[in-house]
Amino acid sequence: MTLHVKKEKINKAFFLLSIIIIIILAFLLLQKRFGLYFKKPPFSLKLVRIIGVKYNLKGPAGVAFGKRNNIYIVDSGNSRVIKFSIKGRYLGQWGIEGKTTGEFMVPLFAAAYGNPERIYVVDSGNARIQVFKPDGDFVSEFGISKNQKRMLIQPTCIAFLDGKVYVVNSGADDIMIYSKSGNFYERIGNSTIQSNGGTGTLSSGRKNGANAGKAGNGGKLSKKRKKSQTQTSKNIISGVKAKFKKPVSIAFSKKYTYVSDYGLSKILVFNRQFDYIGSIGMAGEAGHQLFHPVGIVYKNGYLYVANYGRSILTVFKLEGGYNVVKAYNFGTPGTGRANFNHASNISISLNGKYLAVADTNNGRVLIYRIFGTE
Repeated sequence: MTLHVKKEKINKAFFLLSIIIIIILAFLLLQKRFGLYFKKPPFSLKLVRIIGVKYNLKGPAGVAFGKRNNIYIVDSGNSRVIKFSIKGRYLGQWGIEGKTTGEFMVPLFAAAYGNPERIYVVDSGNARIQVFKPDGDFVSEFGISKNQKRMLIQPTCIAFLDGKVYVVNSGADDIMIYSKSGNFYERIGNSTIQSNGGTGTLSSGRKNGANAGKAGNGGKLSKKRKKSQTQTSKNIISGVKAKFKKPVSIAFSKKYTYVSDYGLSKILVFNRQFDYIGSIGMAGEAGHQLFHPVGIVYKNGYLYVANYGRSILTVFKLEGGYNVVKAYNFGTPGTGRANFNHASNISISLNGKYLAVADTNNGRVLIYRIFGTE
């Protein structure tokens, strides 16, 4: 009888132990599954759509996302703006070649801004900015001036910050700032840019894309990054002022201003007062080097660059707004579905989920889904 009772107790103990083990295993399994589910995916771009192939685009140079993810394509060779839905449905167009209002001469860029939404078109050949309603109705224009110091010369890009309009005035190697209504405010050129006293060149020389450089600290590297200095072909310069050679695009983060310079083949970094901080990227045609970069966009800690001269898209992951911690290349030169042929400008949707690339010499716009930045 005693043996029977002991046997029952042992069986119960084994049973309870088995239940505990099963619960622990189940918990670990669920934790792993939930961990995988909630784990942030790695940064990547997925091509989801190609727009404009059926509409005989000729050298589309600009692309802009508006509200409801509508897409405005600047069809430079046809002197028009075409509007599409995110799914590629044609929604309308406006513009012909000419010099009067509503007409264009080599338009290069567009941006949607404001509430109610307005479409700002950089009419480069006519040296002006034209403003339209989303359906193409003309609203206003600005930038033309008899004053040489306020004159636009081959403008290439427009961006908005704190109620002001920034126009990259490429032909004069400067940036013109206007009020939202188009009144001239300020001109930023090589003579007005100040150095912050210690500037650094942020490169992306390592094949794995990581970057050990740090700028804006008087030319000093942190202990963790000193070891990698030679691996990144990093060149620290001190007290050197920035000088535009052919600025073509501008973008903003919360604290910094980024200007892509076609002639220098790098991205110049400034604070909001246009004090020079340093530069991102190195000139070249290997790894993550830049060769005649054009369009740039900053979003969620990533700087997207249309690496025009190399017919690829290069993306820099930034830490603190200007330190490159990783770099990526997307696409290859060519005419296939995932190729670029001198991609010139890019835009990111307001929700940060989609990237549009103006694939200029292939006569189309490529739409990508962005992963890993939420």
